[in-house]
Amino acid sequence: MATETFAYTPCPGWGDHDYCVLKTIVQDGKIVRAEKTVYPNEDLAVGHICQKGLESIKQPYNENRLLYPLKRVGARGEGKWDRISWDQALDEIAEKLLKIREEYGAESLMFWNFIAGVPPMFGVGQLLASRFMSVWGATDTCQSYGLDNGPMFAGLYTFNNQFGGISINPRNLEGADLIIVWGANPVENQMRVAKSLVEARENDCFIYDIGLVFDATAGFADKFIPVKPGTDGFLALAMARYMIENNLYKKDYVTEKTVAAYLVDTETKLFARDGENYLIWDDAARNTVSIESGGALPASPGLFGSFTVDGKELKPAMQVLVDHLDSYTLTETERICGIDSATVIALCEAYAQAKKPYIMGALGLRYQNQGESYRAFYLLGMLTGSIGVEGAGVLTSLGCSSAPVVFNNAGIGRVEGMEQKTKFVRQKDFDKQIETGKPYPIKAFIKTSGNPAHNCPNRDRWVKAFNSMDLVVDIDIWMTDTGELADYVLPDCMPFERTEIVDMAAWGHVVLCEPAIEPQGEARDMNYILSGIAARVGLGEYFDKTTEEWLEVKLQTDFPPITSLDPPLTMERLKKEKLVAVNWPATPHFDPMLNLEPITLTGRMEFYAERLISVGMEMPTYFPPLESPSVDKPNDEYPYQFFTGRQRFFMQSMFTDDELMVELSGQEPSARMNPIDAKREGIVDGDKIEVYNNRGRVVIKVHLEESVPPGTIHVWFGWRQRQFEEGTYAELLIPLGHECTTNATGEIWYKEAKETYGEDDMGIAFATGYAGGWDTIWDCGCALRKVDNEKEA
Repeated sequence: MATETFAYTPCPGWGDHDYCVLKTIVQDGKIVRAEKTVYPNEDLAVGHICQKGLESIKQPYNENRLLYPLKRVGARGEGKWDRISWDQALDEIAEKLLKIREEYGAESLMFWNFIAGVPPMFGVGQLLASRFMSVWGATDTCQSYGLDNGPMFAGLYTFNNQFGGISINPRNLEGADLIIVWGANPVENQMRVAKSLVEARENDCFIYDIGLVFDATAGFADKFIPVKPGTDGFLALAMARYMIENNLYKKDYVTEKTVAAYLVDTETKLFARDGENYLIWDDAARNTVSIESGGALPASPGLFGSFTVDGKELKPAMQVLVDHLDSYTLTETERICGIDSATVIALCEAYAQAKKPYIMGALGLRYQNQGESYRAFYLLGMLTGSIGVEGAGVLTSLGCSSAPVVFNNAGIGRVEGMEQKTKFVRQKDFDKQIETGKPYPIKAFIKTSGNPAHNCPNRDRWVKAFNSMDLVVDIDIWMTDTGELADYVLPDCMPFERTEIVDMAAWGHVVLCEPAIEPQGEARDMNYILSGIAARVGLGEYFDKTTEEWLEVKLQTDFPPITSLDPPLTMERLKKEKLVAVNWPATPHFDPMLNLEPITLTGRMEFYAERLISVGMEMPTYFPPLESPSVDKPNDEYPYQFFTGRQRFFMQSMFTDDELMVELSGQEPSARMNPIDAKREGIVDGDKIEVYNNRGRVVIKVHLEESVPPGTIHVWFGWRQRQFEEGTYAELLIPLGHECTTNATGEIWYKEAKETYGEDDMGIAFATGYAGGWDTIWDCGCALRKVDNEKEA
């Protein structure tokens, strides 16, 4: 029997935000199984593997895998291709790029380089794509992506820290005595979190699930609270009102840690100031006192009331908040959210009385009002005194495997000493720029990771955009919806065939991932592809390293948890040890918000944000969803909410070509609707329906399930366009980053970033996160009609 060997591999399914590393077992040059990784510092990490990880070992051998360079020979999207050599592909692409640059300028080349598309995040390939953009002067459209930005927005205007509340070791949950899972489904989609939820329950933690659908997490929870689509923010603010009104909040914490005692000028809405200092009302002295930012408060600061000082009406921010919350009553909560008063009261009292409560959001509030909802979550955390406290807190995202290890990614992504030339375009301006050619035309498109025609709807938007271009290149492992619209499709290596460093593995571990097998067919890694193009367009001197040499550059960091390692962290050490734990401070479970020191101008957590006064959003505020029907905003033309969600067998579109995963997912795309709606529409289980709105349509079989609330139509995310009978779910969705999804708060965010970094600095992409557009994947109105099955047949 042949000897088994192994290599570590970033799991192809890690878009679930678990960022797992697989132990890939090989025999006779072929992968035979995958196992979970055992890390050297198990106090920080626990290795995991799920069904997607186990199944992923079949992907390199999938008959649908791209193995050779392809050139389009028919009409775009017709599906006619010629197999060509790498030399021909790279020669022709380079020749076209040079011609386009000469005619339209370097910036007319646009890259799609979305970092979550190919594991590991910030891998060599994606960093080299950034390098190419920088030296060529290409345009980057992933800045302002309009996805997953609600938590970052909420963090920015609460703590002036975008990332503190979006990443946490889930083992922190195990000591909580009450957890509210809000807009998440970790039992099906986040294995690490699911394990910690089980541990928490074993430790007598009571678990609530607040959501739209009765999913596996709802079934696991002690109590499920269904909420009407897009009204989560109203519920959170109604909870805040009840807790303050009934003295269920931690007064000392709120006073010391937040802006509750800071006086607000009711006319200007600005904090009242004495020069650079802030004014506080002293109840004992019956007068104002002046404190510096974050300074000590008087012994008896006023939190409530109205005071006239020098002819101006001043109120403590806490009183302003109370006034603001006046309309968020239990009666209105029942009307708008569909939750009875007794349930809300019980939830508030349980949350307030818990010693270590957690709110755990997870990017599930896919509505335009999501940023305000997450701000409301933080407000609840402030009222319970649970932010920055060990074993408690508010989590607005599920980056539950990654600690913020800092490597020299910039050393790969740009050329030292050279001014970077990358241009950035916001997605909300993307369509207009493609259509008008202003401020400059886009004539070439290279996609290095992601699948925009699939996961950045609407599909028609991309068909129109690509048809206006002279060159579209797709680099991938599958023929995706994007690839079908390309001129050239180039076969990338899978994670099993590449050398990478995973720098965010299992809370503080650096992992060397080496090829487990040789590349299948003629697949080549991104270094080969981009270096080949660069050499042909006169940029070869900037792409002169092997992948291992680039990884050596990555390791040249001044980050203390790395530089303090003994022996030093080098490729030589990684080749020997494979897994290295960094020197984190001695905390049992890393929590970025533990002992958080806000870097706001006030020096405190801000439920009242001066920076948003100009758009009337200084405090968390509920407003109805953009398009989804609601009590106060009915939609007679499109009376249903159309939404799509991630299911446990696919990961984005990564496993849509796997036969077993397709079988487990029902063999074909399908919709789900509530039997109450089906009865009214004359629909029975298994009928074929057409779901449509003014953007598109999809013809699909429907199943009736009580787990889906009335008034909604649900289709699982992930299925490719060709797997639908007619249309696709992506046709119905509002394009991410489209101007109709932009709101005033996002514009403030972007304006601040421009003032700090300028228009075309790399920093603006980081600083804005994906500002400029808002998630609307669940925020879509639709109508439906039954399709005559016999006529269709």
